[in-house]
Amino acid sequence: MASIVVAEDDTDIAQLLSTVLSNAGHTVRTAPTGPDALDMINEAGADLIILDHHMPGMSGLDVAGRLRGDAATASIPVIMLSAAAPAAARGLCDVTISKPVRPKHVVEAANELLAAHGGQQHDATHQLVDVGRLLAVSDYLTRPAHADILDAFAEKLTELTGVPAAAVTLVLNDSVVVAGSHGMPRWVREAGGVPVEWSPDTIVVAEDVPVLISDSAADEEYAGSPLFSVSGVRSYASVPLNSAEGHVVGTLCVMDEKPGTCTEDTVQILHSQRAQALVMLSRAG
Repeated sequence: MASIVVAEDDTDIAQLLSTVLSNAGHTVRTAPTGPDALDMINEAGADLIILDHHMPGMSGLDVAGRLRGDAATASIPVIMLSAAAPAAARGLCDVTISKPVRPKHVVEAANELLAAHGGQQHDATHQLVDVGRLLAVSDYLTRPAHADILDAFAEKLTELTGVPAAAVTLVLNDSVVVAGSHGMPRWVREAGGVPVEWSPDTIVVAEDVPVLISDSAADEEYAGSPLFSVSGVRSYASVPLNSAEGHVVGTLCVMDEKPGTCTEDTVQILHSQRAQALVMLSRAG
């Protein structure tokens, strides 16, 4: 049995998490705000912390930063819940989970982190080299390409989101391959993609979560990446594309040179287009 603190301002979600985690044998305390959660942790400790990112007054990312900055709480495993996890969450949280929340997923992640507590932080990047995933990506890459279909679909994404550049990507272990695009920097189109270490899509694929960067200039992890520093990209949103078998084979992403263009609404629009994107990728064969 573990002591878990859940910081979530939505009372229905907080109750749901409390119920499923309690049924799994854990003791759960819920807090409606970040400061309340910090007070609970300071008073009675915790074996695991679950943070909603968007909370009034103090975000989940802010809470995670406070926890990591305090020697007494720095090693406590943290799960973040968000419709679009900020890129900075990767360095502060052990696991990020997409909303809407799947209770079973939360329980499994909690139990895995608790079992591994005391070891090294979970490294999700092994997903990039997973053989089953790479075979699924290869299945799409080996189809005869009809880039015009995917380019037209990417143009549709820019119209739906109001963001000027978009791409449909397939992600290998070492590169993000642009399968179709509209408005992308010329050097990215000519190269056919970018190295994985340059792209936030690494997080999207490794952790099966969307990523939202409101302003790359304020993001320590990506401010110096050539995708942002050379191309001048400031705002970025990306969501995973899952094969029928559940492998994350690629992403839908949009970007802009202006900060703040990509929002949570952008992420939701991209989510709504994922099924159609996979149909377009299949038609490329």
